[in-house]
Amino acid sequence: MDWVKQFIDMIFPLYIDLMNSEGAYTLKNQHLPKSIFKYRAINKNSIKNLEEDVVWLADPSKFNDPYDCAHTVDFSRVQKMQSSELFRKFMQKQGSDLDLSEDQKKTLAISQDPLSDLMEIDLLKESPEKRETVKSSFLSDQNKRHEKLAITSSKTFVSNFKLCSFSERKDSMSMWAHYASDHHGLCVEYDLEKISPKDYRRRFMYPVIYDNKMFDATELYMKGKEDKDLNILRWHLAALVKSKDWEYEKEWRLVFPYSIIDSERSYNMGKPKMVYMGTKIRQKNQDQLAEICTRRNIPFVKMKPHHSVYKMVPCSLKDS
Repeated sequence: MDWVKQFIDMIFPLYIDLMNSEGAYTLKNQHLPKSIFKYRAINKNSIKNLEEDVVWLADPSKFNDPYDCAHTVDFSRVQKMQSSELFRKFMQKQGSDLDLSEDQKKTLAISQDPLSDLMEIDLLKESPEKRETVKSSFLSDQNKRHEKLAITSSKTFVSNFKLCSFSERKDSMSMWAHYASDHHGLCVEYDLEKISPKDYRRRFMYPVIYDNKMFDATELYMKGKEDKDLNILRWHLAALVKSKDWEYEKEWRLVFPYSIIDSERSYNMGKPKMVYMGTKIRQKNQDQLAEICTRRNIPFVKMKPHHSVYKMVPCSLKDS
């Protein structure tokens, strides 16, 4: 999916003036699947959603992936930048109060890490052994603090999104097992072709990006909220980047930021195009789904294992 990288570069650059949002959405619409699929267990919520043509926009903190919507921040870089700026201002106002030589003051004034350099200066009179012990302890404590800050930042930010996950596939045995109650559930197909490109259901539908690294938000932290040229949409990448372990899901996500939807809720997705019943569905659940689909004029089929390859295929209830 080489187009995905191009799409991401167009819609989520660091700065607003580099955005090409309409070009990005045009590109995405050219690659948007004709249909997307939602795997569900059969319960009162999934039945209600089917009856009302809605999906559930959930809080990612409740998802099965502990890294969902996570991001990382290199707080050592953030600290160095912030301390450099603060130290330069301090040197301009109170630098003469420091017991330092002129060369040391000049060194600190242009340092990229003045706190560490100041510690080095302060330890010059100590023995090499003590210097190493103090520096090692300082770095260890600092790394632990930065790691804790990164984890806290990520956990706090997760609930800024409300989203619903879909797949390009209806025949994934793994997904039938994981999300449709071991093939006892259902899979609902939604037709995207009939939805206007300006509709939120298409506008906010994004492809998931599979990577071995988390979304790195360090640059956003370093620029800060006061930078009006910053593209705040870049934060969406936290909701779209997932581990390559999930790549088999071929996932698309309907993602809403907190500014648009601030709590979990149902959302109108339109009448399903098709309902697929799991190959192990219980008879009473099969009868219930068949009644709903017949009454609401929704086509339905049942999945069954292919006779010669590892693949689930749809068929009529009679042929199943």
